[in-house]
Amino acid sequence: MTGFYHIVSLLVAVLIVPIFTLLSFFSKYKFKFLRHHFGLIPKKKSGESKTLWLYALSLGEVKAVAPVLKEIHKKLPNLKVIVSVTTDSGYEGALEHLKTAESIFFHPLDCLPFTWLALSRAKPDLYIMTDTGFWPGMIDQLHKKNIPLILLNGRISHRSAKGYLKAGSLFKNMFQQFDRLCMQSKNGQMAAAALGVNPEKIEVVGDPKFDALQPMTTYEKEQLQQTFKLTPNSPLWVAGSTHHGEEEIILSAHQKLRNKHPNLVLILAPRRIERTGEIIALLEKENIPFSLRSTLENSEPGSIILLDTIGELAKVYSLGDTAFIGRSLIEPGGGHSLIEPLSHGVAVLHGPHIENIDHVADEAHKLGLAFTVHNAEETQEKVHALLENQERRKEIAEKAKSFIKDQQGAAEKMAGIILEYLEP
Repeated sequence: MTGFYHIVSLLVAVLIVPIFTLLSFFSKYKFKFLRHHFGLIPKKKSGESKTLWLYALSLGEVKAVAPVLKEIHKKLPNLKVIVSVTTDSGYEGALEHLKTAESIFFHPLDCLPFTWLALSRAKPDLYIMTDTGFWPGMIDQLHKKNIPLILLNGRISHRSAKGYLKAGSLFKNMFQQFDRLCMQSKNGQMAAAALGVNPEKIEVVGDPKFDALQPMTTYEKEQLQQTFKLTPNSPLWVAGSTHHGEEEIILSAHQKLRNKHPNLVLILAPRRIERTGEIIALLEKENIPFSLRSTLENSEPGSIILLDTIGELAKVYSLGDTAFIGRSLIEPGGGHSLIEPLSHGVAVLHGPHIENIDHVADEAHKLGLAFTVHNAEETQEKVHALLENQERRKEIAEKAKSFIKDQQGAAEKMAGIILEYLEP
């Protein structure tokens, strides 16, 4: 099956070059670094030290691996680390958070000519893939070249596992080619085992995102409030990483909440900044006043601030009395990280479709830190209840910070596993 995949990729490569080149015009960085996608990545010089190639798909994965690379750098400061990403936000995030990386580039497309060329240029001694960035062609070539392959911060949901099994032997073979799978949770461990991976290769290590959190000082929070032109102690909630269809539900809830809390502010942050125009059109259609984060310097904030900037959401959660996490209300969903708002002691709301984050959500629910909502009515009811009960919010804040502290330590464990493959 893998051989057939390579043959198809050879044929697809001929078509994908002009198509991908055209699409890259709409990206901030992809056209500038188009050569990376076709395998022309930075070349390893003869005589250089060992090379670790880390693939972090987007910004979330980049932030998760940052503390792991920091731990590795302490032990092997001369190790050459190269990082590949897939998205513009991942590229910007890598430049900001992965300072020890010698080179940062876009990951080659999973077609045989491009991945073969990239591997022949990079000559890595170890390849690390994060989260869910699975490319069967690349993984097969790494396996055949006897280059150790580790899955870091692995996440395989039961639904994904069923899909992989339906795809035949291609993905089963792919997962069995890994040398080590460091999973976030026991659910991921069981899913990997169901795909035929040797249990001895699978280890539940935790989530290094807990180690990547940057606590904010009171002064920093006050500065952020001033940046957003917010009145101290005014009620505020955040709807973060929302997807298509969820904004309508959140806006409906907010309009109802304003009847009970006239000064309430909503900071609305779509997962993809490219959808800003779509959401502006929705707000204008419903005649809902709003402000753009990017133009706040020249305007006064309304009851809704649309976050149209990259990299601020994690800190913005600290301003909220409560937060909603997107990609959870509408199927298939999956959910985005609850860790950032919880790290600021903020109670979290989410929809019912959260299988990608259930390892965190389950524990948060047991401690009374997270709440499931299904629609606008339930959302406004829960937000209203939390806004009305300051003592409950204080209790949640204390428990949330303890929960975050208890979950830390995965980065050091993962660094230790990686070093086993790199140290003499």
